[in-house]
Amino acid sequence: MDFGHVVNSNVPTAKFFAVRGIKEAVTASYAAIGLVNALALRDELFQLALANSRSFESFVLDSLCWVIAVITKRAWVDTPEEQRLAFTQTLCEDIVRHTTPCIGMITATYLIDEIAGGSKCSQFRLPWEFHYTCKTTFENVHMLHIFEAALKVIHRQLQRSAEMQHAPSGGSHTIAYERRSALHIADRVLNWAFTSSDESKVIAASFGHSKGRSGGGNTSKAGQRGSSRDSDNLDDGDGSGSAIFENEFRNRTPLFPRNWQSLLLSGEILTMFFSVYEATLSDQMHAYFSPGSTHLALQCLVQVSGIRGKDIFASADAKGSDELRAEFARVIMRNQLQMIRHVCSMDLVSEGSEDMVVATTQMIRRFIETQLEEPSSTVVANQRLHSLAFLVIGIPEAHEYFGEVSKFICMLLNSAAGILRSDMLQRVDDDFGDVDNYFVMQAFDELANAWSTVINQIREWEYLEEAAAGTNSGSNGDDKQVSNQSVLSSFTHFLVTTAYLIRSEYIQLRMLMCEDSVPSNSSRAETFSIDQGLLAKDYVVYEDQLQFFALLARLDLRTSLDRMYENLCSRCNALQEEFKSIESGTAGESYNQHTIDLLHEQTQWIVLMIGFTLCDSGTSERVLIPKPVLEYSAACSNTGQDLTVQCIMVLLKMLEFELVSPSSPLAAYGSPLLVETLFWALRRIAPVYFLLDRSDYREVSKSTITAFGSTGDGGNGSAIINGVLDLVKRTFDLWSAEEDVLQMCVSVLLALGQRTAIAREITSSPQFTPLMQYFTSNIGQFPEAIHGSIIEALALLACHSSSADHERCFSDLKTLILRSFSQVVHSSDFMARHQDARLVNQLLGGLDMMDGLLSAANFRNMDAIFGLFFEVQPLFEQLLTVYGHGDEIPCEIIQVMESAARYLDVSSLPDDEHMLRFSHCFRTLLRKYQTSAVGRSTSQSDTDIESLSKITSLISAISYLVHNEMGFAPNEASPSIPKAVADDFGETEVFGLYCVHVTADSSQLLTPNVLRIHIQLISEMAQYRMPSLIRWLPTEIWAQIMDVLLAGIDHGIYDIGHRTYEAISRLGAYVKVAGIGNAPAELRDVFSRGFKQLLSKLLQALLFSPFDVELVEYAGTALVTLGLLDPSHLQTCFQDLFAQGDSAAFAERLSSTLTKFNSDLEASDAVRGLLKTVEPIPDPIDSAELRQPLFEFLVNTRAVLRIK
Repeated sequence: MDFGHVVNSNVPTAKFFAVRGIKEAVTASYAAIGLVNALALRDELFQLALANSRSFESFVLDSLCWVIAVITKRAWVDTPEEQRLAFTQTLCEDIVRHTTPCIGMITATYLIDEIAGGSKCSQFRLPWEFHYTCKTTFENVHMLHIFEAALKVIHRQLQRSAEMQHAPSGGSHTIAYERRSALHIADRVLNWAFTSSDESKVIAASFGHSKGRSGGGNTSKAGQRGSSRDSDNLDDGDGSGSAIFENEFRNRTPLFPRNWQSLLLSGEILTMFFSVYEATLSDQMHAYFSPGSTHLALQCLVQVSGIRGKDIFASADAKGSDELRAEFARVIMRNQLQMIRHVCSMDLVSEGSEDMVVATTQMIRRFIETQLEEPSSTVVANQRLHSLAFLVIGIPEAHEYFGEVSKFICMLLNSAAGILRSDMLQRVDDDFGDVDNYFVMQAFDELANAWSTVINQIREWEYLEEAAAGTNSGSNGDDKQVSNQSVLSSFTHFLVTTAYLIRSEYIQLRMLMCEDSVPSNSSRAETFSIDQGLLAKDYVVYEDQLQFFALLARLDLRTSLDRMYENLCSRCNALQEEFKSIESGTAGESYNQHTIDLLHEQTQWIVLMIGFTLCDSGTSERVLIPKPVLEYSAACSNTGQDLTVQCIMVLLKMLEFELVSPSSPLAAYGSPLLVETLFWALRRIAPVYFLLDRSDYREVSKSTITAFGSTGDGGNGSAIINGVLDLVKRTFDLWSAEEDVLQMCVSVLLALGQRTAIAREITSSPQFTPLMQYFTSNIGQFPEAIHGSIIEALALLACHSSSADHERCFSDLKTLILRSFSQVVHSSDFMARHQDARLVNQLLGGLDMMDGLLSAANFRNMDAIFGLFFEVQPLFEQLLTVYGHGDEIPCEIIQVMESAARYLDVSSLPDDEHMLRFSHCFRTLLRKYQTSAVGRSTSQSDTDIESLSKITSLISAISYLVHNEMGFAPNEASPSIPKAVADDFGETEVFGLYCVHVTADSSQLLTPNVLRIHIQLISEMAQYRMPSLIRWLPTEIWAQIMDVLLAGIDHGIYDIGHRTYEAISRLGAYVKVAGIGNAPAELRDVFSRGFKQLLSKLLQALLFSPFDVELVEYAGTALVTLGLLDPSHLQTCFQDLFAQGDSAAFAERLSSTLTKFNSDLEASDAVRGLLKTVEPIPDPIDSAELRQPLFEFLVNTRAVLRIK
């Protein structure tokens, strides 16, 4: 071929486009060109590149090497292995020859990108099978050779660097360039996602990676700092598709096969990666330095630090495997130790060190976590050696390594504290918000996670050993023998020592951060107040760090509690002194508001640390005192020495001190944030420690029982609880306008109410009745947002009182709720004043209280709450009539209906009449809501938050009603439920679904949150209510439901897709078995068209789209069900697929695959079972029984249909 237009042109862009034209011609016309000509063209281009490597412009040369790589991949599958090896050898020889620029290096880099797949891969318009075959035949031989050649270049350049330390910069420039090029190859190889013979992984690769799951966001500080990662994408480069070849865990090193062992486990090569990083650092003094070299070297170090898996450490015997692992760990530890020392000798807080500091912590974390999850094969004292014990025993540097890591953690905290004392503070605050967002704390989070893994591993082993000790009476050998027990116990002593240092640095840092966060002048005060209003609570944002602190503290509770207790008492005393001087009038000009604010802020952080240390999260009966706390407390000789008890007592005294009388001049100096945090700690601690059940523990200390136990056990718990009730009342008196404080205060009552013993003690207390009267008499003085929580807490507690007291309490709550409505609705000027904000707020408060009462429903108050619901139903009708065109009142009423369906147990009603009455009340309110909402103005945005909230509440209400009523029957066709009741509830629920569609537009129904629960409701109705749906739901609503299901197919959110396929399977199973022959012709047409559309889109998604492998079973079941409903349309779809092929072999392969799939289905017991069922509402096909034939069919079909 003549390349004169490439060689002789004087226009670089002309050369560039000429080369690109060659690439397009080869990929488009490869079949016509043929293998021989394509390879000949490739070789000619390679020689052309070698001959003109110094005359072509760099972008032309890059483009030429890229075209060589593209042609190589296009011909790869057809090329004999000998010729593949010959070309790979040619590349390797040129790489090792180290000419500049190195054509072999550039071409190999592009070839790896092309064969890896993803966004860097060219469009070949070839099936997935082609790309997968290329990858499997390239990775274990050819890529290994290329990687080895790149390592030789790195090794030689390191030698030359040492020889040319004083050489002119030109020679150093060449070395740095070649080093960076070789690192590009190493980085790609070390991040390669290897294929596997494991069937499940082949299937996963065929369908692409999992799509995003729904769920709550991570609100921790570490979660907020989550960095985005590059994602190789087989289908596109804009992020809309899904990667077909993706590492299983992006934050883990790939699982390398055994034949990579000689390279990756070589001590010289591993050390070389650390050496090349040091060499890139020396390049920084030269003008030609590229920051990318250091970054590439660091990323390679992170990857090699996490080498893992059975294959790479495989040996002829188990002992050999452990020796390989130990030698690898020794090399990594030794080199990481040098890096840690080097980093610690630097200025850690300078921005120039960011990449190095963060990467070093990442490689430490990667190494520790990977090593601790790798099981050891060594058996000592009749036990398999624990992973940590294996490291400590087998590696002499282990103790030194972990010691340096602990020092590194302390230095990071100390460096962050140094920022707070330096001139950098203002700049860090301006650029990053605060020191917590600076990279030093990000690095600390990395090491905190690694250190937590170490501690948790030991704690888990201790619990398992304790459990085993209860079943084994004999000893496992001589105590002096090296064993898990001796090694891990010794290591725990080391952790105790380091924990003290880390805790001390963390406490010091937090105290300094408090100084930075508390404003010292008016200009910063305004910013401070705004920022605090936007931030989440500290116990949420810093949860990860506080849990790490608690892990450290529990290693040595005596020392840690002593330090926290001392800090807490000293600041409490300082606050008391400040308040005394103010109260006595002696403060004068020496009074300092900044000092008081600082003491409050620091005390708040100490309270957070104590709260996380003394107990875990949760308020249920199952949350117990942590074992380390029990052991510490049991070792104390008296209550005065038990700092667990003393810390809790100081928290209570601190609350009492802060809650001064509202009329006191000191009230203006209190801290609502500190009061809220103290109640947060109380909510966490009180349900666990107060009136604890001794039967839950093997041993409980006398001091704990004395301080918090029941009267029967000789404890003072009753007095403590009475004191808490008094503190609650005083909080509402003092901070009646602080919603967050009051909400946390009520949450303490709710937490206490969930412990039966505590709730009974509260209701028998002489303070409970006055407290209840206080709330019911003054509830209007508190924010409306907490009215419901107050009523819920009071109702929950009242359920544990005597019958007479319970009846009286409920009567008071009922009167309060009814009065909030009647005072407004029954007033003579209601219609004239109904838009008055005060009246509306009173009604909203009443609805919120009703919602709170429903949330507290249980067996003791269920009948009474049902009666109240029947009583307020006419009032709700009136409110919907008056306020139906608004949002607030209807939304609150729908919320109350949702709670009624969720918490009221229909089966507890005494007879069918009451059940029918509840259904009738529900349907009446739905009808009134639908009537008023249909005519509502649509001038507001379709995605208005209140409108969407109302829709989701309505859907949830219907869903809870279905679950509620079906709680005592499998479905409405079951003989266990009276037909009249089943029909009436069915009509109500179907009308509710109708309301959803007529009161919301299509855009609202397709928003993710609404779509998720809407499809779930459709699925539930198809499971329980199909006869009612067919009977009562209008045809036009069925058409909308089909559109909703169509939107759910291949949706990006996992839950939506899962529920969609489940709904289609249930709906299709009913139609196939029960039939809809008696339905109107219009409805049958809607079902026929809808099923055809669903089948076409679902088949298209399963065969062509990147698909979450975890959803394939559910989607496949839906496909099979739709195929049973309309087999002719399914055959038509497949005929269209056959027509897409450009060869007879293509159509023949698809046809044989389909034929086998059809025969597998005919023989399937799951399909036979569905077709033979006689149930009125049949169960869908069992997806597990379809798994094997379904996956075989889809993988084989996608292999030739999915194009890249």
